[in-house]
Amino acid sequence: MEDEFDFTAEDLKHYPHFDAPLSLREIRRLVTSPERVAANSFYPFFLYEESWQPYRSADAAKPEKKTRPIRYGARRDAYIFAFYRRKLSRLYEARLRALGIEDCPIAYRQVSKEGRGGGKCNIDFAKDAFDEIDRLGDCGAVALDIKGYFENLDHRRIKKIWCDLLGVAELPPDHYAVFKNITKYHFVDQRTTYRRLGYFGLRERNGEMVEGFLRPYRDMPKQLCSNADFRAKICGGDPSYPSIIQKNDLPHGVPQGAPISDLIANFYLLDFDVVMAGYARARGGRYMRYSDDILLILPGGPSEASAAIDFATTEMRKHGPELRIKEAKTCVAQFQRAPDGLRFYHLKQRSDETTKNGFEYLGFRYDGRRVYVRDSTISRFYSKVAGAAKRDGRRHIEKNPSLDAGALIGCFDFPLFSQRFSKVKKENLTSDYRSWTFYSYLKRSAEAFGPKGDRILKQARGFDKFMRARVTEAIVRAVAKRKAPATESA
Repeated sequence: MEDEFDFTAEDLKHYPHFDAPLSLREIRRLVTSPERVAANSFYPFFLYEESWQPYRSADAAKPEKKTRPIRYGARRDAYIFAFYRRKLSRLYEARLRALGIEDCPIAYRQVSKEGRGGGKCNIDFAKDAFDEIDRLGDCGAVALDIKGYFENLDHRRIKKIWCDLLGVAELPPDHYAVFKNITKYHFVDQRTTYRRLGYFGLRERNGEMVEGFLRPYRDMPKQLCSNADFRAKICGGDPSYPSIIQKNDLPHGVPQGAPISDLIANFYLLDFDVVMAGYARARGGRYMRYSDDILLILPGGPSEASAAIDFATTEMRKHGPELRIKEAKTCVAQFQRAPDGLRFYHLKQRSDETTKNGFEYLGFRYDGRRVYVRDSTISRFYSKVAGAAKRDGRRHIEKNPSLDAGALIGCFDFPLFSQRFSKVKKENLTSDYRSWTFYSYLKRSAEAFGPKGDRILKQARGFDKFMRARVTEAIVRAVAKRKAPATESA
């Protein structure tokens, strides 16, 4: 069993949580011992809401912000989840190969590039889909979305597939401990926890009292509290501190953000993938699933697309009482051969789509002639830059409290700020997408799509001007706010 242990120093987790950091030796002793795993006392997950503003075109109403619950476990628990994910992943990959559907579920997997080194990413998967459209010519592309996927995975079905992968009738004690704590999991709200332990509260900023972290995140202790304080202040052992621990008592749902949840999201629809792959192949098309995003590319027109939607919707109902295809997110595009190439038009648009200029998949848009990065992806990038400009501008002012706005702007390190988002030297580009800036992501996308992607880099034209404007604006506003109390008192 120990030969399955392949953790390295890069796998060590350093975020603040309830437990103390472990060495690689301690991690090995824990995760490779079924007895230790079965007896492990799992801490509650930390819950926070990941939110983002959906893209809108200039003539559209501003949509509501979207949120997604993210839960992450204590370090020792995360190592266990990750280790058992690797054990189960080997069995899952072997099952995919045996069923001949290794090219269908594409998320959260190491899918090798044919004839090239490294694994595929969303750029490659989008290219595969658009290449299939090109191959078929007269075809329909059907994109379906599963509503609240992670939150609606049925626990009994998860356990059944888990047992089936292991080839057992009942889960062994160690696997059952992992299963139980990823389904009937406990969790605490992250912000409430930090407040309870004295790391979050009122602090002075620019002459005002506002809520925030009372120390920088980088200075947070890795173990947020002692075991005694955990029992007293978090679990409710002290009567003056009611318990803040919650439990998932529903018969469905796994925490999005845990190291094993992505694998569960993949193997949960194993039977569905087999059926849908067979459906598409029998009609000369292709089926792909990226977690909760389903794609069918089939020869024909509206009737074939409609039949595919009905078939997938009916089939989905067999895989859990809470699982549903979200009709409002369904998109159907028709491609037709023409003398000058493929032509495109929508048969059905998602209710939140604001573009009619192509079929969107995995962050890209294809109109039958050219590939573009989705407008919403560009918009989110610029929002990210604006947020970073605001934070860095504020920190710059705090470090230089005596300087006025002009001097602050003059000494701000724009090139250093730009490095996080913009161009990088060619020799520093790697196949590890985690090291990419947005510009290098666009560059790789343009290279992958070839002549059809020749407009991609132009979509980020004007970045430097935008970046400087946002940083300048953030500094000017923050300085004005800093001076406001003195003006009022005068």
